[in-house]
Amino acid sequence: MITGEIRDDLVAAAGGRPDRARSRLWEIDLGRTLAITMMVAYHTVYDIELLSPGLGPDPFTGTWGALPEATGSLFLFVAGVSFAVSDERMRARGLDAGRRRRRHARRAVLVLGAAMVVSVATWVAFDERYVRFGILHAIAVGTAVCAVTIRLRAVNLVLGLAVIALGVLVTAVDSGSSWLLPIGLGPPEIGSVDYWPLLPWLGPMLIGVAVGTRLYPAGVRSRFIAPLGRRAVPGPLTTPGRHSLMIYLVHQLVLIPLVWTVLVVGGVEVPWPL
Repeated sequence: MITGEIRDDLVAAAGGRPDRARSRLWEIDLGRTLAITMMVAYHTVYDIELLSPGLGPDPFTGTWGALPEATGSLFLFVAGVSFAVSDERMRARGLDAGRRRRRHARRAVLVLGAAMVVSVATWVAFDERYVRFGILHAIAVGTAVCAVTIRLRAVNLVLGLAVIALGVLVTAVDSGSSWLLPIGLGPPEIGSVDYWPLLPWLGPMLIGVAVGTRLYPAGVRSRFIAPLGRRAVPGPLTTPGRHSLMIYLVHQLVLIPLVWTVLVVGGVEVPWPL
């Protein structure tokens, strides 16, 4: 997921240090890296539009306009797969449902803490357009929900599709209450630079849980994807995925000044963005 695994949580029941290099699944890290790449590509175009409107491609229409949804869907799907792998590994170590839920709850709180940092930072930078319920908020709440639905295993696929369908149906519904923004029923006039309501965006995460429980029983590759374990993937393709939370939190702090510098060097008159 966008946060990666907060920690590997693979210490054996008898104790001891986890073998982190062997325990990681490179395809999950690669999925996060791909999502990060998509995110940075979109925000580059977005920042060009922010600093010099009309200079670059329109980030709000066409292929570029669809890229944020594709990126968010991938982040959330991988978050669901990663959640399932974590739960399966804890189950294989003999942790009962209560202990697993408590560990998932701790992770949800950590992600929510990072989400609140984003909310405060964007409130300072964007005022009324601050992030009220962004993708980190969605992952934190989704983690808590999946801790309950994980027992349904493949049925999460049906739940995920139902959530997406319901989200499409309620898109135009206005409850008049900003308290329902996390669900997707808030006033449409409230803008936000990053908004991922549970309807429909909990859906991809639930689907990821269903796929993860199927492909990674006991937290290891099933026979359907076992050949992936024999493949070597270059570190640069997976390393960003291992640090996805930190990259998410700081990438715009680096990207906006970088885009500004490139524009200025290219002879474009733009104000300092900060």
